Amino acid sequence: MATVKKSKKRIIVPIAIVLVIAIIVTSIFIVRKVNGGEQVTLHTISTGDIYETVSATGDVTAGASRTYKVGTVATVKEVFVQKGDKVKEGDKLATFDTSNVDAQISKLQGTYADAKKAYNTARSNQTAAKSNLAAVNKQINTLEKQIAKLQKRANTTTSKKKTTTKKHRTTLPTTVPTTRVTTTKETTAKAATYTVKATVLAGQESYGTVQVGNNTAGSTSAGKYDEGADVVIKAVPVKDYSFSGWYDANGTKLKSSKQVTVQVRGNVQYIAQFEKTSTTGALKDLSDTLAEIADNIRDMTNDVDTMMQIMKTTADAISKALDRNITDSNAIANAVEKAIRDAISDGLINEDNLKVMGDVLAKSIAQAVKEIDWKSVAKDLTSTTDIQLTTKQLQLAALYAQSKMYAVEASDTAVSAQKSVMEGAESALTALQDANKDLQAGWIASFDGTITTCDLVAGEQTSLVNDGIVLENMNTMVVTISLSEYDNHRVKVGMPCTITTAYGKYEGEVTAKAPTATGGSTGSILDNVGSMAGISGLSSLTSSGAGVECTVEVKHPDENIIIGFEANVVISTGEYLGVVTVPTGSIVLDKTGTYVYLYNEKEKTVTKTAITTGAMSDSAYQVTDGLKAGDKIVAAPSTTYKEDSFKVKVVDKLSTTK
Repeated sequence: MATVKKSKKRIIVPIAIVLVIAIIVTSIFIVRKVNGGEQVTLHTISTGDIYETVSATGDVTAGASRTYKVGTVATVKEVFVQKGDKVKEGDKLATFDTSNVDAQISKLQGTYADAKKAYNTARSNQTAAKSNLAAVNKQINTLEKQIAKLQKRANTTTSKKKTTTKKHRTTLPTTVPTTRVTTTKETTAKAATYTVKATVLAGQESYGTVQVGNNTAGSTSAGKYDEGADVVIKAVPVKDYSFSGWYDANGTKLKSSKQVTVQVRGNVQYIAQFEKTSTTGALKDLSDTLAEIADNIRDMTNDVDTMMQIMKTTADAISKALDRNITDSNAIANAVEKAIRDAISDGLINEDNLKVMGDVLAKSIAQAVKEIDWKSVAKDLTSTTDIQLTTKQLQLAALYAQSKMYAVEASDTAVSAQKSVMEGAESALTALQDANKDLQAGWIASFDGTITTCDLVAGEQTSLVNDGIVLENMNTMVVTISLSEYDNHRVKVGMPCTITTAYGKYEGEVTAKAPTATGGSTGSILDNVGSMAGISGLSSLTSSGAGVECTVEVKHPDENIIIGFEANVVISTGEYLGVVTVPTGSIVLDKTGTYVYLYNEKEKTVTKTAITTGAMSDSAYQVTDGLKAGDKIVAAPSTTYKEDSFKVKVVDKLSTTK
């Protein structure tokens, strides 16, 4: 098979062309710089006329149109028209059987009545809740002060226990040195090496462990270290116990932190002491758990009184069990579950106010109670003060939950939500009632026109997706366009316009403008930029442009302008006769303003000069300040000018050869 050999000439020729073009461009630049001046052509400013317009594209529609659409499900009795029929104002279009709509209205009336009642109740509850919230918060404040006093009393009792225990702790085994070990040095020959030792106080071996450096942790841990070494000693209490401090052999407290670093200056011995977790700590854990239970109860009912009764029943059942020395978690949980069931059965807890079944409520709370270690709690209740503290904590948890519920009812959230529900129900009811009135009366033509859509069938039920019947007046036609923010201020109702289709031109008039803009912001930006350049209606070229809907009536339409097709609209927004004008090509636009290059005939220079523009057409701007008739400017300024003022050479035509 023969192979085709590619010629390098095909590559060389394009390269040569590029080089020639580059040489020509360079030559032009050099020629334009001859004799120490830029070559320019000039334009003499004069007066003229500007006819300002706004252009846009829109769809042709009927001048009058009405859509008859079913707003609910109904049965069609009769249909008197079909697509294409011409009708007169007052002609009957269709009739309906509305018997099933009456039932829907009755149901919505009930829904609206319930929503209105709930809204009024929410408003009433809000007023009461604000008052109740203040009262509950006052109770909480009082109870918190009482609890603080009881906790202080409990801590005092605990401190006394610590003092008694400390006296006992000083009776240590005879093997422990009787001097402070932190300052004792060995007097042997090996004075540079010392022993660092940590032990758990005798009798507390099961309360926790100690560890010296990386040595094995246990009730005793030790190691030998060089003088000056830093050694970490730490204590780890077991569950339900806490670390109370490091002591020396004489019972003097050395450190409070569980982990300490000592610098070896002699033999060291630290003794760790532990204690049972404090009563106040256990009770706080209990309080936190009870608060969680209260939150769970709050999630099961919206009624404050019901929530409080459930909490009271739960607290009473727990208190009675503890009074009888019952500490088994299962037994206490069963007692709580039974108490709640009995309260529901006796009517103390209204099951109608619950979000869940009474059985579910009882089991849920019992499960939460079961998860508390009541045996540990009971061990802490060793005094009347402890029992009082527990009772107060139960009461406080209930008050916290009650405060949360009152806070919700006192806020505007609940009222606003009920109001929205009520207004939604009212709106749905009104819409259905209005639709029912239309259906009962039957559909009647509201003007002369042509039926352009009809999808109703006698004997069948309507659907919300049905198009229904569309009646349009084909004798009048309009074009709907979108105006940008810039163009909207220039277009007024009554302005004349020209409408162009594929088959002809028609006179028209602006008949209406929407009061608000619709769509996104992209189109508005496009139209504003386009208007600056003398181009209107760019937003009509996009589907997302923001704009004001404008209706233009077509005067004397004929068979060549067809509904549904597009048409171009040019609106005459103003005539400015005998004004100073400047060609659009002579203007330089940048972020600081609008400029021209003004020629100084005496100096043979041009200077960048700011001007103010007014009306504009496709080819010229009105100049309101900065230029006067007779001034000369650069006709087509280059974008390559490096200076604002420079020498020029005026020519009739820019040179393009050497």
